[in-house]
Amino acid sequence: MATNKEEFLAKVNRAHAARIKAEEFVLAGGDLKSEAAAPLGIEMLEAWNELATEFAHPVLKNIKAQ
Repeated sequence: MATNKEEFLAKVNRAHAARIKAEEFVLAGGDLKSEAAAPLGIEMLEAWNELATEFAHPVLKNIKAQ
């Protein structure tokens, strides 16, 4: 969890950057179901999970805790 404003804004910026990269990929003709899109999808999911965790609603289940 973020302990200060700067850390929180960094998480917001990471999620935004992931969305922009995916949008640029699609606008360039990329297929979101292709192998080339996998790293974009992973980054987007991890970035949103990090941000959602700040609100105590993670998207991904923490399997390391089990």
